[in-house]
Amino acid sequence: MNSLILGIAVIMTAFITPFWVLHLRTQCQGQAQALNTKATPASSESKASGAKVPLILSIALLLATLLTYSQIGRFADWDRGFIDENIDYLIAADINKNARAVSEQPYNKIALLNLAHAYAEGGMYAESVDTLNQLLAVEGQDAELLGMKANALYYRDGRDMSLDVSITISQALAVDPFEVQSLLLLSTHAYLNKDYQQAIDHWQTLLSSENPSINRASINSAILKAEQKLTNRAVTASE
Repeated sequence: MNSLILGIAVIMTAFITPFWVLHLRTQCQGQAQALNTKATPASSESKASGAKVPLILSIALLLATLLTYSQIGRFADWDRGFIDENIDYLIAADINKNARAVSEQPYNKIALLNLAHAYAEGGMYAESVDTLNQLLAVEGQDAELLGMKANALYYRDGRDMSLDVSITISQALAVDPFEVQSLLLLSTHAYLNKDYQQAIDHWQTLLSSENPSINRASINSAILKAEQKLTNRAVTASE
């Protein structure tokens, strides 16, 4: 996103700058002619009037750019996991850097973890799963790594609670019954599939843990929303 904003800013600057350069050059030429002919220099009011043209053109270009991007941009995809074949070059560079680190140190836990994260960030979930399998072979049955793997499998399989995902979640929760990523995945999947009571149960399990990293305010808000959905469903069914 940062590279996109920078690109838009550079392109707009390249288009807008010539308008202002031409305007300033015209003003300078007008002032020089006025001095040579001893004419009265342009008033500040006429200067302001002359500046309106490049200003209007600049604003019009800005609005046109924002309107175009709002129509063809991908604001709605910010929270969706998907496989992206056209990976942002910064993410691709990060993947290449971490892949080199892993090739140099195949059993380096940090290098493997960074590579798995980079693959997931680039939407390359199958590669992320493979890297996490390498890391699990080094680390053993680690609950957090299994939770990461379950999430990567979930998105790899098109947001489906496949057998691979279910088995991996079961392995993670067998090691740690309060493993955050696994329980969040279960609750989110249940909520999206309108199984609100199941989602509430998983969220309440998270709240019962002593993990300080859990955003309890967000989970409580999600529970209230799910409970409201259950209430509305009960009211609809009784009518």
